[in-house]
Amino acid sequence: MNNKNFCMSSYLAFRYIERDGMDFYEGLQHHNIPAPAADKLTYVHTAADIDAAIQKVFDSLKGEKLGICLSGGMDSAILASYMRGCDAYTFRFLGGEFQKEELSRAEYYANYYGLTLHYVDIGWQTVTKYLTIVMRAKNAPVHSIEPQLYQAAIQAKADGITRLIVGESSDLLFGGMDQLLSQDWTLADFQKRYTFLDPSCVLNEPEDMSYLYERYRNGDKIDFLHFMDDVFSIESSSSYYNAFGAADMPYTDPYALLRMAEPLDLYRVRHGESKYLIRELMHQKYPDIPVPNKVPMPRPVDIYFKDWQGPTRHEFKQNLDMSQFSGNQKWQLYCLEQFLNLHEPEDGKIIGYTTGVYDLFHIGHLNLLRKAKAQCDYLIVGVSTDELVSYKHKHAVIPFEERKQIVGAIRYVDEVVTQENMDKLAAWKKYHFNVMFVGDDWKGTDKWNKIEAELAAVGVKVVYFPYTKGTSSTLINETLHKLRGE
Repeated sequence: MNNKNFCMSSYLAFRYIERDGMDFYEGLQHHNIPAPAADKLTYVHTAADIDAAIQKVFDSLKGEKLGICLSGGMDSAILASYMRGCDAYTFRFLGGEFQKEELSRAEYYANYYGLTLHYVDIGWQTVTKYLTIVMRAKNAPVHSIEPQLYQAAIQAKADGITRLIVGESSDLLFGGMDQLLSQDWTLADFQKRYTFLDPSCVLNEPEDMSYLYERYRNGDKIDFLHFMDDVFSIESSSSYYNAFGAADMPYTDPYALLRMAEPLDLYRVRHGESKYLIRELMHQKYPDIPVPNKVPMPRPVDIYFKDWQGPTRHEFKQNLDMSQFSGNQKWQLYCLEQFLNLHEPEDGKIIGYTTGVYDLFHIGHLNLLRKAKAQCDYLIVGVSTDELVSYKHKHAVIPFEERKQIVGAIRYVDEVVTQENMDKLAAWKKYHFNVMFVGDDWKGTDKWNKIEAELAAVGVKVVYFPYTKGTSSTLINETLHKLRGE
């Protein structure tokens, strides 16, 4: 079911689309992380139990080339202790001038256990380069960490890493959300504290999100522990699930497979011992240093959006006082607007789409892309997978991932996507282009007459371009065969 107003309100309030089966647009199904199977969970009583359970997870991963997303916090530092000789990837923002103490601690952890440390340099260019990719993967606007997670994944993948290790779930499972655990909340106070951005403050047609809190009502109080287990866990973990999935990078969070055998000791959490079991294990792993305080994954959103004037689309209230919003709230407004622009251009922007194999890239490919870009504002190019090429009884010389990188490097191309089938109407439902560009050798064929009619019904124009004479991937390949034969 499609309900844009609901999805906008849910994203602003909870940072994800809470209701399965409710989506922004036809053909877009949002993706949240599935819950781990109950038979995969290990219940722990002590820090020693956690240590043994994590070691068991790493024992099951032998044979893989592991990397770790290593921050300056406890959770990834503990995981690094099981990974001697592996590679570590640490986010470095704004040339290393942002949160220097985080970098110093990560360097210490890597040196302590003999990990090879790689920096993942992050800036605004990371957002502009990868935001569309991770939004396409989720079919929804995303968390501000997702573009940087995607960059870390592709950097690790280029280094030959087959699986990344993260420590994302520890805060929720072991009492790290100390501010949310700081009191026994009334429902009204918890709703005000937890809601990331009240949709009624920024949207012209907001939908009421209070129903989700009502599910956990207990008199005038709220069962905030179960709320966090059910709601926050999805919001947080789905960011890793989506970003790494978009990069086709397998990952494991050993903490996600653990549960506390006894109820969380809220007294200890509320009196300075948040994550008391994890703190104990951290001290065992690094006895020479003080246990660090919990620090969220760094992201300089306050700097990114310092001078941003706010959204301008009709869905948003106009002339918003942006000084009332935090950097993370500004991110949500920005990201939501970018997502809407991607699927529903409002300013007369022309979205173009074309597809191909792009094997043995040559001047004919370049000419078509140049002409296509000249007739649209934003050009999306679908590159056929190796499987699709084989289905056509051909075989690409250049592997799919390399062909995709080559096309993405062309300056006329704004976005590269994967073409897994030949269904152009399905592609329109996903990318919402206004015009499609095709080689003129297809013009007038029964197949393309049918496609033209289908696309015309949704307002899409098909433009045919003449192929560059004298060259083609097939001709180049045949020439290479002859030269090799000689």
